[in-house]
Amino acid sequence: MMTTARISRRHFVAASAATAATFALAGSWPLVVGAAGEARFAYVGTYTKNPPGGGGILTPVGISVFRVAAGALTLIQTVPSANPSFLAIDPAQRFLLAINEIDDFGGQKTGSIESYAIDAATGMLTLLNRQSTSGAIPAHLAIAPDSRAVVIGNYVEGNFAALPIGADGRLGPATGTIQHTGSGPNKARQEAPHPHCVAYDPAGRFIATADLGIDTIQVFRLDAAGKLIAVSEAKTAAGAGPRHLAFHPDGRFLYVVSELDATVTVFPYDAATGKLGVSLQAISTVPANFVGTRSTAEIVVHPSGKFLFSSNRGQPDATTPEANAIVSFAIDAATGKLTLIGHTTAGIKYPRNFALDPTGTLLYACNQQADTIVQFRINTGTGQLTATGQVTQTPTPVCLAFATLTPPTPPATGSGGNLPGLPNTGGGGMTNDSQSLGLLGAAGLGLVALAALGRRVQANDEGE
Repeated sequence: MMTTARISRRHFVAASAATAATFALAGSWPLVVGAAGEARFAYVGTYTKNPPGGGGILTPVGISVFRVAAGALTLIQTVPSANPSFLAIDPAQRFLLAINEIDDFGGQKTGSIESYAIDAATGMLTLLNRQSTSGAIPAHLAIAPDSRAVVIGNYVEGNFAALPIGADGRLGPATGTIQHTGSGPNKARQEAPHPHCVAYDPAGRFIATADLGIDTIQVFRLDAAGKLIAVSEAKTAAGAGPRHLAFHPDGRFLYVVSELDATVTVFPYDAATGKLGVSLQAISTVPANFVGTRSTAEIVVHPSGKFLFSSNRGQPDATTPEANAIVSFAIDAATGKLTLIGHTTAGIKYPRNFALDPTGTLLYACNQQADTIVQFRINTGTGQLTATGQVTQTPTPVCLAFATLTPPTPPATGSGGNLPGLPNTGGGGMTNDSQSLGLLGAAGLGLVALAALGRRVQANDEGE
């Protein structure tokens, strides 16, 4: 079992798929894997009102922007925004998108999404525009690898929506929606569909989604008109409540963390067709003697493909220490199945989200109820976490996104489907010297990033 030092809310990629995975992951995860190098800036989402599960004692204002130096976070900007819970950065790291987890945008029963320009030199944000998400209480988002669209899951509305992104980063009205129907056995939480997560696969061809309300995992593709087309579907156990999901870097497996029964389910995945297979495994994130209501939140696969991390969020009636934890699993390279490594509980309080830094050597846990982001070092040989002692105070942190701002150039055309009337963004607009690496091309930088990460993995293995 894992041991962690006591301290005082919410991917090494296979060489054959390195470049494609770099683009796909950048648009789908809080983790931004760009060119070689460490994170320069970090962006933190929050709840500015009525945080589900409760917040800390500090008063949130909006998106917090931090400078990153030697892993430490220093606040440099706070951007007022309404419930900017989850964030995503486009593959070229020119724009940041933030969903506003609300239901009253523009006097209508809908949420909204904001687009911000990122200053490459300072990391600071400038609002470009704001658009309806075509549904109430958006919960998650994923940017297409070609940066031409964003797909959103609207939790209360029960739908998924696709919005175009212009070459200038501005958002257009929704071009397509998929409405879910049905319910699940948990009458309190599954009375209706509740889309909760969207993520592009490593090849950037298909979009996987999770619906907590109807225990359903679906895969879509985005056509040239910006419409979502259903490709395949799978079910978790009845009442599991699938919340978030993560692909293995090699594209052969999809991992789903379920909120209501605290499990991670492993599905085989065919990257060529987007088809999901029958579940291979469902493993608990809490021990057998767990007492109280179970609740999970985030899931991330390490860049090496060797480890998976998920988070447990303690509920008021939960008395078992592992109720609040980052859970570490080892991944079998052949079967994709998981084996528990251990639970890290010290310094963890309602971790709605956590993120790995671009080097894959640090994990940052966002403690929604404690107003803190706590840093852990990842042993890249064993998957164990060790607290570094680095703790950042910030109000009600619920999402963390990193940027290196030395990104590869996005693909000229995206296999996920190009939206009409939107010119290729490519590396256009790169006027700052710090972005000049984009001119080297995606393939070359993908290999540079891979090599650099490999050296770090080797160094960590030898040193720990």
